[in-house]
Amino acid sequence: MNSILVIQLKRLGDVILTTPALNALRKIYPEAKITLLIDHHSAELAPAIPNVNEVWIYNRKASFNLWFDLVRRRFDLCLDFTGNDRSAVASFLSKSARRVGFSFLAKRAVRSWVYTQLVQSAVRDKHTVEHYIDLVRSLGDSGSAGHAWLQLPDGVERSAETLRRQIGLPDRYFVVHPGAARPDKYWMADRWKAVIAHAQKRLGSPCLITGGRNAAELRHIREIVAGANHNSAVFNLAGKVDFLLSSAMIRAGTLFVGVDTAAAHVAAVFRRPELVLFGPTNPFHWHPRHAHSSVVRAGVEGPLDHFDPRQKGRPMSELSTDSVIRAMDVLLKGLN
Repeated sequence: MNSILVIQLKRLGDVILTTPALNALRKIYPEAKITLLIDHHSAELAPAIPNVNEVWIYNRKASFNLWFDLVRRRFDLCLDFTGNDRSAVASFLSKSARRVGFSFLAKRAVRSWVYTQLVQSAVRDKHTVEHYIDLVRSLGDSGSAGHAWLQLPDGVERSAETLRRQIGLPDRYFVVHPGAARPDKYWMADRWKAVIAHAQKRLGSPCLITGGRNAAELRHIREIVAGANHNSAVFNLAGKVDFLLSSAMIRAGTLFVGVDTAAAHVAAVFRRPELVLFGPTNPFHWHPRHAHSSVVRAGVEGPLDHFDPRQKGRPMSELSTDSVIRAMDVLLKGLN
C-alpha cells in the first residue's frame, strides 16, 4: 500500500476524535504516504495532526484545484469518515482501487455505489472514537483504539509562554471555555459567574477564558466576563488567539471547565483534569475517557456515572449551578 487518502470533512472535534483511527492506520501501513483531507474550518488544526504525511484543505468556494489533485494523484486506498455528498465525490475522484465507507451510506444509493466496501458500525451505540476506528479495523488488526492525540509544534508552545508573560497570567491558572458553534450549548452567564468564583476560591488561582471568533459566542462570553467580580482575576482570550495557541494554553492549565466542544477534546488529549457540561448532545458519544475527567448533563444532579446511548438531550437551562459545583468539588477532591 503506497498511498492512502483519509477524508474527514466534519468540524474540529470530529477531526480530533479521528486521530486514534489515524494512529491505527499508521500501525497497519507504517510505510504508506497518508494524505488527510479536512474542511477549511479545521485548517488551523493541521500542523498538530500526527501520523499523516500531508494535509489537504477543502474549501467549497475554491475546490477546483483540489478535485484536479485528487484525480491526478490516484490513491491506492481511500477511507471516508464523513459520509456526505462532498466526501463521496472526493472518494470517487481519488480513483482508489479500494474505497471504504460506513454502511449507513447504503441508505442513499447514489452515494453507496461510489464505495467498494461498506463497514458496519452502529454509531448510535458507540463512542465516536470507537465508531471511527471501526473503519480502520476493517483493514486489519491494529490493537486497541487508544486515545486522541495531537502534537503541538514547538513554536506554538513558545508562543504560549510568551503570551502568558505578556498578559500577566501566572503559571497556575484554570481554563473556562463556555462557548460553542451551537448556541443551544450555551449555559447561563450568571451560572458561569458562580462556577468561576467557586473555582477561584477552591484553587486560589485566576481564570483564563478561551473561545472562538464567532460573533454570538463572543457576545455570550462578554456577558459572562461583565458579570464577573471585577476584583477577581479573569483573563479573556476568546477570539484573540488561534486554535492551536488556545490549545497550548489549555494544556498548561490546572483544570478545564467547558461545554461539549472541540476545546474539551483538547483537554482530553492532554489529560488535563476536566469537567464537561452537556445539554442537547448525548455525552455517551462525546465524553472524555481519561481518569481525571468528569461529566455533568442537564436534567441530572451531580457528576454523571452512567452513559446511555439512548439518552435524549435536554436544554442547558436544566443544568443547575449546584450540580456543576458539586461535580467540580468531587473531581478536585479526587486529584488530591
